[in-house]
Amino acid sequence: MLIVVVGIDIALETNILVTKAVLNPAILSVREEEFSCSPMTVNLSNIEYHSRHRYYSIMKELDPPSPPLFRDNHTVLCNESLRSDLGYGYCLPISGRKDAPFCTGADRMDLLTQHSRRTRCYASVLHMLLVEIYEELQAYARSPALVFGSLLGAVRNGSMIPFTEDTDIAYSGELSEDNDVGRALMQKGYHFFHLNIWRVCVAPTHPLAAKLYEPTLPITEAYRVPYLDLYAMEQLNDTAWSVEGYREDIIPADKVKPFSQVIINGLPFDTVHDPNYFLVEMYGDDFMVPKPRG
Repeated sequence: MLIVVVGIDIALETNILVTKAVLNPAILSVREEEFSCSPMTVNLSNIEYHSRHRYYSIMKELDPPSPPLFRDNHTVLCNESLRSDLGYGYCLPISGRKDAPFCTGADRMDLLTQHSRRTRCYASVLHMLLVEIYEELQAYARSPALVFGSLLGAVRNGSMIPFTEDTDIAYSGELSEDNDVGRALMQKGYHFFHLNIWRVCVAPTHPLAAKLYEPTLPITEAYRVPYLDLYAMEQLNDTAWSVEGYREDIIPADKVKPFSQVIINGLPFDTVHDPNYFLVEMYGDDFMVPKPRG
């Protein structure tokens, strides 16, 4: 029994690997008055990335990546089978800065070096989420398009908005945890879950989880972590599209297709045909003026 093993003197000095415990296949350890675990990070050699960007080349060099070490109530993050029930609670606790100008132009490349909560930017994590989820949606013919905050940042200055917790992509077709997109995102170390709409955050199994993890934070509460919102869009007829979250959900067809393109951190992304129309309708004529959240 585990209790007996813990009672042995040597168990007070060294970690005990429990390979057939409730959190299997995570690696567990027990110390005196301490319980900890590390999740199984995704296997980078099994991941198919959809571009030859230098970011992915450096990521591949991390194989095998080091997992984070979870203690106390954070050990629930080792149990991947709970991800659907936990919602935001399964998102890796991540802290970071959201101030300009320090985080203006933040990029996913920033995440490949070690940062603390004082030097890491939320926008760097958001950029990683935006690029990888966009590429996955594109690879599986879901016609991704930047909308809302991600489009706003692109139009304002060609970068991520530095002072927000989330970024946004619209898509066509169906999504679920069990279809092609859902499986691909989880295989890359992302938590894909439904709360009113589909959302994505960094999972404890992500290759960069050990670099991003902030152990002093509580289990993640709703909207208190970098995350991406996915909005369903659909052509209703020859004259109208519906876009989840858009004002009254309806937008004229000629404002949506054919898609135009915007640039974020040097990378091109599809968006609605008339970005200015979309942003004026959502944020007003002064949408170019940044309005940090209180």
